[in-house]
Amino acid sequence: MDSSELAAAAVTSLVTALAGASAAAVVNGGGTALTALVRGGLARSPRGQTALTALEADPGDTGARTEAETVLVGEIDTDPDLRTQLSAQVDFSSRSYRDAVVITGSRVSRSHISLGPLTVNNTVGGRVLAGVVVVLAVAVLVLALYGVRQLVVGDDTSAGSRPSQQEPGNTNGDGGGGGAVLTDAQISLAMPQPSDLPRNWTYFSDSGIQAGPDGCRANGNEYEVDGGIVGKDYKTARFILYACPSQSAARAAPPHIAEWSGFDGEGTTPKKLGLPKLGDESTALAYDGSSKRTIVITIREENTVMQLQYKLLSNSKADEDEALARARMAHDRLKSVQAGTLRPY
Repeated sequence: MDSSELAAAAVTSLVTALAGASAAAVVNGGGTALTALVRGGLARSPRGQTALTALEADPGDTGARTEAETVLVGEIDTDPDLRTQLSAQVDFSSRSYRDAVVITGSRVSRSHISLGPLTVNNTVGGRVLAGVVVVLAVAVLVLALYGVRQLVVGDDTSAGSRPSQQEPGNTNGDGGGGGAVLTDAQISLAMPQPSDLPRNWTYFSDSGIQAGPDGCRANGNEYEVDGGIVGKDYKTARFILYACPSQSAARAAPPHIAEWSGFDGEGTTPKKLGLPKLGDESTALAYDGSSKRTIVITIREENTVMQLQYKLLSNSKADEDEALARARMAHDRLKSVQAGTLRPY
């Protein structure tokens, strides 16, 4: 697969996830990991970030999609590791939803839909029929999955007869709700890697995995950039992750979802940023210091909390968009690990 084909397939996966238009996007095991790779690749440049922001606002924007593919081709051609990772995820994803049809609004992305002997042409009447067919297909899928579950677990709904749903991590220990508790290897894997950030960013430090309160396990790493570009200021990005045994423990453990006054000694009252919600709950706060700004985005996904501390920023919309892109990248990577689509070697 050449660079343009690979970029087109990768961006298609991102658009499908953003539109939420396909049942395949829900059950696709590789989609989240692939989406994280595409976001990370696009976020490496202002041009790519602009295209990504436009697609997030309107997944049907064909101009933004073309621009995203063009930018990603350039990243693929200059980064062999990105090409390798994208190729592996595109191949995995294609096995999960090969020949799937993406329907966005009233548009069908291909000229016709074939379901066995049934072919629905892309006409006005055909699109209506296509919608009916998709609804029926999803209903059949749900009933089939329910039947399989009944065959596996039977009618006994007592707690003792249910199979554990906490693997591959440890089990939830206190009934506080949440998914699997990440292992140390999964915590390390969930932390953003150098390949997730633009090439001019430098890996600075890793705190290592440490025990936290209420049975939580924590890790943190930090990156810095000056880019060597005139007019580009020095910045740092610190990512912190707390993997807890329950949702209640995750809410109580630092870094807190709730607001707090002051940050790194600045002693300022934070301002809420109107950024989109991420995960089960999230906050986006800006701390305006004497000379520079710090943006803190905290996301809880099930029983794990990921926080980005983006420091030494200007008071600009561009820096807010950049911080959001970094937080989304970290969140996508965490979800991939939690879903088991990104696994420790």
